[in-house]
Amino acid sequence: MKIEGLTAKELKEIAEKVVTVSTAVGVKLLRRQRKLSDLKISTKEAQGVVSNADVEAENFLIKNLKPLIEEAEFLAEESAFKTYGSKKDALKKYKEKKFVWIIDPLDGTTNYLNNMDYFGVCICLAYYGEPVLGIVHRPATNETYCAIKGKGAFLFNTHGKKTRLKLVTNKKRLKDSLLVTGFACEKGEVFNKEFSIFKNMMKKSRGIRRMGSAALDICLVSQGIFDSFWERGLSPWDVAAASLILEESGGVVTNYNGRAFHPFQETIVGSNESIHKQVLAVIKS
Repeated sequence: MKIEGLTAKELKEIAEKVVTVSTAVGVKLLRRQRKLSDLKISTKEAQGVVSNADVEAENFLIKNLKPLIEEAEFLAEESAFKTYGSKKDALKKYKEKKFVWIIDPLDGTTNYLNNMDYFGVCICLAYYGEPVLGIVHRPATNETYCAIKGKGAFLFNTHGKKTRLKLVTNKKRLKDSLLVTGFACEKGEVFNKEFSIFKNMMKKSRGIRRMGSAALDICLVSQGIFDSFWERGLSPWDVAAASLILEESGGVVTNYNGRAFHPFQETIVGSNESIHKQVLAVIKS
């Protein structure tokens, strides 16, 4: 994919710097987590929670990512609604921009505030709404998932070892698969429909986990730990980086209707190619 104003070499150099930035944010979040009683907690617009750890991490990301591409704008979880008033307006505007950093400084806030280690830092560079660079860092294990459009996906572990993520189509059946999902925050009709899908999927699979961080869930699919992830109602900052990582590892990412996925859609399904159509069939049924 040709990106106007950015060479392949420059994108790779930026990726290396972003990995460093994400690791630094992770250190700050872990330090904050050790003193949970000091955090100020409020309610997010989307019926979740936000702490000053989220806000501080976002500010740090913006400060350190801004110099990498001066013309790039930001779509960030904690500030998007303040800037444009509604999710719909924010998404429409950012999709038209040449370069946008789509960031979630703390994906899995509820886990974080309950002293669980399953949370991540998500950073994506989008080119006219299409992810071209994705980084998801897991502070608790010091692991970083990284993907560049057309160049593959990699995992950097705590010892600095770089491993290529490569899913193998293994003819696996849905009934032998371990799945992972989440639920929309809003209750009512949407929740009821999603829970019906969950029950049907439970009957047809080996098991389902509900972990609390969509980004990490998708990354674990790219490792082959989980076989598929699906969810409705996520925002671009939840899925932009991770969806690219899964695609570049050889996985399949679509919406519920099986159409090519982009971060501004309402639904996402990401799977090993072996079972993707089977998962879609259950969702549609």
